[in-house]
Amino acid sequence: MQVRHIFIALSVVALVTLAAPALALAQTPERLTQLDIAIWPEFDDPRALVQFDGTLAATDGYPREISFLIPATAQLTATAYQDEQKQFLNTDPATVVAADNNWQRVTFKTPKPNFHLEYYDDAIQGAPDKTLAFVYNALLPADAVQVQVQQPLKSADFKTTPAAALISEGMHGFKYHLFNYPGVAANQDLKLQIAYTKTDPNPSMQNVVPPATANQTAPQTSLADSSTALSAPQWLTLVGVGVALALGLLALGLWYTRRQPGLAFAGAHGGAGKRAERVNAFCSQCGNGLRAGDNFCPKCGAKRK
Repeated sequence: MQVRHIFIALSVVALVTLAAPALALAQTPERLTQLDIAIWPEFDDPRALVQFDGTLAATDGYPREISFLIPATAQLTATAYQDEQKQFLNTDPATVVAADNNWQRVTFKTPKPNFHLEYYDDAIQGAPDKTLAFVYNALLPADAVQVQVQQPLKSADFKTTPAAALISEGMHGFKYHLFNYPGVAANQDLKLQIAYTKTDPNPSMQNVVPPATANQTAPQTSLADSSTALSAPQWLTLVGVGVALALGLLALGLWYTRRQPGLAFAGAHGGAGKRAERVNAFCSQCGNGLRAGDNFCPKCGAKRK
């Protein structure tokens, strides 16, 4: 009997020892290897557009449920994940519940490690001297967090507190202020104060001129004047102008759907809407946006780190 009891005890110890790594893995909280936060005040809306692009450390066990805090003044517009073809697809609808201290808790399941979340925050104060207080309240630990602030077009005296580690120029005259935070812990707050002056009430997108129409002059002939007869060459000229305008608007529309750096969804949970490949990192030398396949910076040639 004693031998039998000893055998049973040893068997139990062996099973517990073998199961311990699996139990520890199951109980390990989620961790992010990288989180990129883009803050774009007055980009295509009077509010501030905020986008999270992150990667979970776990390599299996998907779908996984993750949560983020967004301000109570914010409107969630999309949650998504990146598939094997590096396209972004909408997740199932996220749940949004009120949390303490003027926060909302957003929870969704991602089938893959790479995910995206975006919202608009009605938090810009003042006019024409404007301020925006941004806070990222981390629910998950992250190995590295990068914050990118886009300076609105036609704004002046733009500054951040603390000051950016790097300022990079992008398409259409945009400037990006970059911040890097290594080893962000759970429940840690990252805070930024943004201030600028802007008298133009229009968002930045309305200040972008389509390339095809940037230097185009309006036709001198008025179609409303019925007493003026138009010759065939004049009609051809007007048709050409119309085609150029249409192409210009089409080019602007295509650029808008490929917002650089970063991209927008058509709307929150509007079906499985795909996104084109996004900028997912920035050059350590010049701050230029890098896509998934860029091993070297296309702007300065520095090797990707």
